[in-house]
Amino acid sequence: MTTFHFEGLPWPLRMTQTPLREAARRFFALWPHCCSEAEAAAVESAPGGGYVWRLGERMVREATEAAFLCSFSIEMVMACCERRSDLWRLHAAAVAGYGCGLLLCGAHRAGKSVLTTRLMADGWTGFGDDMVALTREGQLFSFGIAPRLRLPLPASSVLRAYVAARRGCGDRSAVYLDAAQSGTAPWGTRHAAHAVVILRRVPSGPVRLQALEPTDGITALLQRSLFDEGQAGATLHAACALLERLPCVQLSYADADRAAQCLTAWARQGLAAPAAVPAPRAAARPSVGREDAFGQSSVRCWRRCEGPVFRQVDFAGYLTDARGNALYRLTPLGCALWQMLEQPLSEAQAVSLLVEAFPYAGRKRIAHDVRELFEALRRRGLTEPA
Repeated sequence: MTTFHFEGLPWPLRMTQTPLREAARRFFALWPHCCSEAEAAAVESAPGGGYVWRLGERMVREATEAAFLCSFSIEMVMACCERRSDLWRLHAAAVAGYGCGLLLCGAHRAGKSVLTTRLMADGWTGFGDDMVALTREGQLFSFGIAPRLRLPLPASSVLRAYVAARRGCGDRSAVYLDAAQSGTAPWGTRHAAHAVVILRRVPSGPVRLQALEPTDGITALLQRSLFDEGQAGATLHAACALLERLPCVQLSYADADRAAQCLTAWARQGLAAPAAVPAPRAAARPSVGREDAFGQSSVRCWRRCEGPVFRQVDFAGYLTDARGNALYRLTPLGCALWQMLEQPLSEAQAVSLLVEAFPYAGRKRIAHDVRELFEALRRRGLTEPA
């Protein structure tokens, strides 16, 4: 039996290559499936080695079994989420332990996979280390994909022993944990989320856990969100709703062992609120010169286009495009301008009103910023002539 039928997917997958088929059985041990001899889109052996799979516009081509299964699992997650409007997918990680569910976000190479696996070595349950989902109610949702770790592994004896005892498929660049032994939650498992942790890997220094402002947390969530066409507004509302009820912290760390110990201790303490991250000092802004250097403010009136979704959180704002395909962050001045554009408004009128509201900023600076904001809104199709 060479055709796999995975739960939650609209299409089956046929694998006739014995090594790849056996690797897939272990790789997807936690994603419910059955096998048959039915005809289906098949994985082909690529000339020169590797594998190719095509389904309409979708195509996966990789040189090794591990690389193919990695890329194909991403296609599976995307296809699953396309069929389920209740799931919000993120390029993030998630774990559950000690009664706490933690969503781990961070930039590329922030250490999501390593830290997730290191926490699993301490008894936490993994809910994903790269592609995870939240339900619209804010619950973690597992796809049953075990962690993938880049090689070489960090110098952590606990991590290396854990991986060695549970090693799955791999190649020269990365290794997966064996799904059935990894401590990963099976596909479809849900767990309440209790905090959002923004990972910040640093070259050296102690571990620091600090509270973040909601705007920083929302920005981090939106940067890691993967949404379908037209879903930017729903994603924005989901991120805001999540951070309205969950604490958001930043974990700065250089050593995965110490970072895992810090998060475990924090969970045991009931996620007690840590100290806040100090507000950054405002950088000196360059002078914009004389007002006539950029001309007089325009008197042509503009107004908002219909369709964009706007949410303000503290002093920052978030705005989608009219089709719901993109998200933008607005400064306090941008928020004020967007709210003013509910009625027809010109640059000259905006400058006069904002000078009264922000007299300390200076007319030259406000006029310069207003011109840039009007131009940015026009360029992105967010405003139209009144």
